[in-house]
Amino acid sequence: MMQYPAYIPEKRKGFSLDPRTKLLFMVLIATLMFVVYNNMPYICVLAGLPFLLLIVNGQKKTAVIYGSLFVLAVIANYIKDIATLPQLLNGIVVLLIALVLRLFPTFMMGYYIIKSTKADEFVSSMERWHVSKKVLIPIAVVFRFIPTMQEESQSITEAMRMRGIQFGTKKFWKSPGTILEYRLIPLLISVVKIGDELSAAALTRGLGNSVKRTNIAQIGFSKNDAIVLIISIFLLLWAFALGVMS
Repeated sequence: MMQYPAYIPEKRKGFSLDPRTKLLFMVLIATLMFVVYNNMPYICVLAGLPFLLLIVNGQKKTAVIYGSLFVLAVIANYIKDIATLPQLLNGIVVLLIALVLRLFPTFMMGYYIIKSTKADEFVSSMERWHVSKKVLIPIAVVFRFIPTMQEESQSITEAMRMRGIQFGTKKFWKSPGTILEYRLIPLLISVVKIGDELSAAALTRGLGNSVKRTNIAQIGFSKNDAIVLIISIFLLLWAFALGVMS
């Protein structure tokens, strides 16, 4: 009888982190963003970490857009105290600046986690934390839902373009409501269909089973996680020093 060699998953290349490290690091950045809110150099360092992680993960275009918006927000934060704007416009500018400076780094960390973490890796790491399946199954579905939704949206856009229907054309300006209808209705139908299919796939693979599942995903703490741990300790000590000095 022919014997087949056991399947051994390939080791991840590049700067890979354990999913639990990514989640804890995102929580740390989100917390420090609101705790140390009046020190711009510290905020810039915190914002630079998701930027570097996106670059390392190959999301260079997203990293450049995020970095550009953050730099513009920093510049606008200094200019708003010099320039005199109408009260309503000034309120909008302050709100947008606060949104970018406080929330964008956390959003980008979340984006990095979704793009760099496979669903089976995330499920395996959460099972080691003994997370309830009532929480685990929806999160596992979301990890597959977002990339699938992006692919579906791209397919709808290409189908519209083949029919000469796209934003910015004469047809759009003549009947913008109709164009939006052509885009949104197929997208909403796809959302429902994809959600049902992914939920069924998750349950079929045993996520809702009471019996303990096996998983071939290789997760665990490595030297890269140790680097993130050292950076986290440094950020906490820096935040503590800023709190003492203030």
